[in-house]
Parts: sequence; C-alpha cells; structure tokens
Amino acid sequence: MVLYRDCTTFKVLDKEIHLYSEDLGHCRNTVAEMDDFFHYLGNETPNVAAAILAWQEVNGRELTSEEFRQVLVDNQLLSQAI
Repeated sequence: MVLYRDCTTFKVLDKEIHLYSEDLGHCRNTVAEMDDFFHYLGNETPNVAAAILAWQEVNGRELTSEEFRQVLVDNQLLSQAI
C-alpha cells in the first residue's frame, strides 16, 4: 500500500502541522491536520503563518516572541545565528 500525502508540512513547537490547500481561482480552501484532527482555516495560503494560526487556534493562545522565533528557525526560515 502506498500512502500519498499532498500537503505542506511545518513544525510548530511540539507539533507537525500538515496544510492541505485547494486553489479555487477566486479563493483557497485550506485545512490543517494536527494529531489526526482536521481544522478548517478557510481562505489561507499554506505557509508558516497558516500553520502558526492553526496551532494558536487549537491551543487557545498566541506564541510568545521566543516561540515564534523558534518556529522560524525550526522551519529553516531564520538562521539560528541571528
């Protein structure tokens, strides 16, 4: 059996977040999968900002500045040296 996952994956703190997105021409439908649960994000681009939004909605809090920076480092969007 072959499992095919057509998504974009980001790591936000302790979670892997898989973003599935469909471009409908005039908008997008984006869904985040986290811990085998799906969360509808609506018209969001499947990027690290959407992954952070999903994490914050599920956890009921915003990331701190330090956590936000760590997410960027973990996803190779910011050098750890900076």
